[in-house]
Formats: sequence, structure tokens, C-alpha cells
Amino acid sequence: MTTTPVADPLTVRDLLLGPGGQAPEALADSLRSSGAVTGLLPGAHGLTAAADRAVGRELATVVNGFLDLDLVSLVASGWAKYQSLTEAARRTRRSPGSEEVVALATHAITSAHHPSVDLLVDGARAATVAVNLTVLFRITGLVAVVRDGRLVAARGGHCAVEAKLAVRDVVVAAREGRLDLPAALHLREPIDLLPQRPPGDAS
Repeated sequence: MTTTPVADPLTVRDLLLGPGGQAPEALADSLRSSGAVTGLLPGAHGLTAAADRAVGRELATVVNGFLDLDLVSLVASGWAKYQSLTEAARRTRRSPGSEEVVALATHAITSAHHPSVDLLVDGARAATVAVNLTVLFRITGLVAVVRDGRLVAARGGHCAVEAKLAVRDVVVAAREGRLDLPAALHLREPIDLLPQRPPGDAS
């Protein structure tokens, strides 16, 4: 597993495959070299080598689309379940204009995704390809600023992020990096920590 800095735009794709427009090609190469596309359509649906490569490229294009996930949004989804932050969000929402500073203990957030891709031959499903994506954030020493129920800033802290992509239970990409949360949040709109309030709930 290699380590890389995370640059804007902050997506899982950028972390795993690097920034730029070559992600599908890089992923297709990784799928092929790892053997993840070998024998995708066995038996009566067996393909020529050229056709098999074409299927691998198309699969890479689809899987590449799954990687368009914003890293900061994934962290925010985890924080929306973090008790000290949600309590601060409720208190500040009840008192418009108020602000709280919350020191977060060292914590980890895991975001797991399990999409799949169906392969069709003559209109019939011939195979289903399982895809597993896991993103792990390890955060230390972060101070969060909450105002009116929203996370408006982060100060200090360190965030290590690790992503792993597996296709057919074969790891095809894995990488570690660092996420500058204070800088990333400074450039964004405030993040609502209470996005799913029941109708009529003013808390």
C-alpha cells in the first residue's frame, strides 16, 4: 500500500488512482494485472481474448463511476452520528446565532460500500460482479466549530485516510493518504449535522 497526499477535488478516485483523467485506464490495467477480470464469463459465454479485454475496460469504466465519492462528505456522514457533535448541533439550533467549540477525541470513521455490476449476454444476465469499497478515516486532535446546527469549521488535528477497492474479492487498488480537514472545510458550505429531522421537530 502506498501513501499519497490528497489534493482537490477530494474524491475517493483521486486517493486511489491519482488526480487526472486517466483513472479508467489505470483501473482497467489494475483489474487485468490482478486477475480480477479473468474468466468473467466462463463456459458457454467464454469470450475471445480481445473481447475479454473489452469487457474489462467497460467494467473499469463502471467501477470508476463508483469512486466519485467526496471524502469530506464521507467524514461528515460519520460525524452526523457522533454524539458530542449532534448534541452541540441541537443546542445551537435551538439558540440561533450561538456557537460551540467541540474538541473531538481520537476516533475512526469507516465508510463501506458494496455495489455490483451485472454483465449481460444477449440481454440475459450472465454474471454479477461484486465490488467492495472501504474508506477508513483516523482522526486525532481535531476541534470542530458548530453554529446553528451546522459544522462550520475545523481547527488543528490530523486525518489519515485509507481506501481499499476489491472486485470479485480481489484487491485492485489500495492507498493511504492525508486529508487536511481544516483547509477542506474552510472552502465549503457549512455541513448540516441534523439533516434528517422528523417533520415538526424544531430541536
